[in-house]
Amino acid sequence: MLNTLQHFMARLSQIVTWTYLERPNETFIEGIAFSSKKIKKNNLFVCITGHRHDGHNFIDEAIANGAIAIVAERPIDAPIPVIYCRDTKIALAELAATFYDEPSKRLRVHGVTGTNGKTTTTSLAYQLFTSLGTKAGWIGTLGIQYAGQTFTTPNTTPDPLTVNRHLDEMVKAGITDCVIEVSSQAIAESRITELSFQSASFLNLTHDHLDYHGSMESYAETKARLFKQVTANGHVFLNRDDPFHVQMDHATPGDVKRSYYSRHNASVDLFRKLDHDRLSIASKGQSIAVTPPFTETYNLDNLLCALGIVLATGISLEDAAPHLSSLRLPSGRLERIEGIASLAYVDYGHTPDAIQEVVTVLTERHTRVLVLLSAAGERDRSKRSRMTEIVSQSGADYMLSVHDPRGEAPQQILDDLAPGRTAPPPLSVHPIRHDAIRAFAERLPDYDCGVIFGKGHDRIERVDGE
Repeated sequence: MLNTLQHFMARLSQIVTWTYLERPNETFIEGIAFSSKKIKKNNLFVCITGHRHDGHNFIDEAIANGAIAIVAERPIDAPIPVIYCRDTKIALAELAATFYDEPSKRLRVHGVTGTNGKTTTTSLAYQLFTSLGTKAGWIGTLGIQYAGQTFTTPNTTPDPLTVNRHLDEMVKAGITDCVIEVSSQAIAESRITELSFQSASFLNLTHDHLDYHGSMESYAETKARLFKQVTANGHVFLNRDDPFHVQMDHATPGDVKRSYYSRHNASVDLFRKLDHDRLSIASKGQSIAVTPPFTETYNLDNLLCALGIVLATGISLEDAAPHLSSLRLPSGRLERIEGIASLAYVDYGHTPDAIQEVVTVLTERHTRVLVLLSAAGERDRSKRSRMTEIVSQSGADYMLSVHDPRGEAPQQILDDLAPGRTAPPPLSVHPIRHDAIRAFAERLPDYDCGVIFGKGHDRIERVDGE
């Protein structure tokens, strides 16, 4: 395939105009970037307007580093060809898919979306595929994994250049199935535009990201856009127990197969029931019973969805069953802290629903539970008081702190987390997270169990832009 400027222009869906295009069929593009610092010789530079930086302000640096043409969405002064598009984020996705020869059509891509459980579900599906001998890949919050390699990523769903590049490498490595976490921000910012999904799964929709989406209705509408991208004869998996599944169902094209899973409705395509230490799963007239690798209700829901994704590729329930007991939760998801005498966990929970699920499990199992609750800066403020309310009403003792304050004042975060007048007060309040963890550790021996919320697997603190 000849990666000429003319070839790329033919793939852009919303060109407004262009400049200096005398011989586009003779201008060869050797790479694409949306960061001026990553531009190399004969690269195409796409100007993206982000939350903190605007690529239109870095034209000179991009040209100095070797840009041979530019894609922009507002007037710029440049001595090289400029292609103007209405939305450069969509243009970037179209260019990425074109440059890497549409890799999402050359393997099966399985998208998973929902407020909570995306990382766990995709991890379980990836583990299950791998244990069954299927060559699989995984893209999500914990990075990109395939063929024995792991790559870090800054977002749950990376930018379209990163996604398409790794999907292309997966194809070259013989990968047949890739599970990918799809966040609502990624959908809204066109990171998955131009990707073809063999399957899409809906887990749940609860309070989160309302600072970004504005309302639950808008949040749901954004999530539903994923299901419009499932290919003909593809498959969607919908959580029948969540009322928002209806909206995802309506967004799905008519030629796509639908399957429903549930913990309550035995008439669905995939049903599960936990009876003491035995997990029963029924699908299409078949049923199995296994020892579950974990017993938390919400994690068993995630397991059921992951199993559905795998079964849709032609693997039988009977063949999958022996591998279910050996599955493990991903890092930072109710992960026990090793090397200490006390029982304690770290958990990525940062939404009211996720915190409710974990606290409920722990208070049912243990009499005295200690919770360290924190909230991130420059993120949905409306959920903070609700998270504290849930913990304070659970019967657990709790402490309050801050993680990833970014540019927001820690005291503002703590004020938003403050409990109502009728709620039990926190044991202590700490604007600095490592002080909170130290205080948590000192109190922990007096409790049956403890949990530190907020960061999970994440080993980085984001403070004042660093």
